[in-house]
Amino acid sequence: MSIDNHAVSHDPAAALRVIGQELADLLPLTLEIEVKDKLFVITGRGLPEPVHAEGAGKKYLRKVWHALIRHDPAADLVDWQLKSVPFTRTYSLADLWRSDQQQAKKRTAGDGLPEIYSLGERLRIIGRLVYAQGGELIRLSKTLNTVTFDYRGPDNVIHHEEHSAEELYRMQRQYYAQRSLQTEAMSSL
Repeated sequence: MSIDNHAVSHDPAAALRVIGQELADLLPLTLEIEVKDKLFVITGRGLPEPVHAEGAGKKYLRKVWHALIRHDPAADLVDWQLKSVPFTRTYSLADLWRSDQQQAKKRTAGDGLPEIYSLGERLRIIGRLVYAQGGELIRLSKTLNTVTFDYRGPDNVIHHEEHSAEELYRMQRQYYAQRSLQTEAMSSL
């Protein structure tokens, strides 16, 4: 299958989902994605060690547990920010297509529904918003609480949107509820 006719090259939701899957282990505090000449240039700040490294998952869970029982969650956030490290990645459509193919089996495992809290799904919903408007993503910025993005509409006008994490969560739940209803309707035919 050629890259040009694969969903990643035509659908910003697919491209952003793959980017989110690629970056998930970094647990980005901040994330900037800029699309330049069909390249996705990503910068951000994340954890210094991948969560999948030996023992890192347990360390991370221990940090989360301590953050929950502490009395000053703001201090924990500052500590996490101070320990974060910068990262930069660049992905071409070919890179995203290859990664998408490698991740395909993981996505379809289990109950068939993606993990709604994952970075890939959070970015995917932004891609869906851009796609629904017939737009082309220009730039995306993600913090812990908000996602802002710019896209060029079919009228060549640049649009700017901002959504809170809570709004994105509601949009995701609504999308997957509709998807489940459609799947049930199709299976009853």
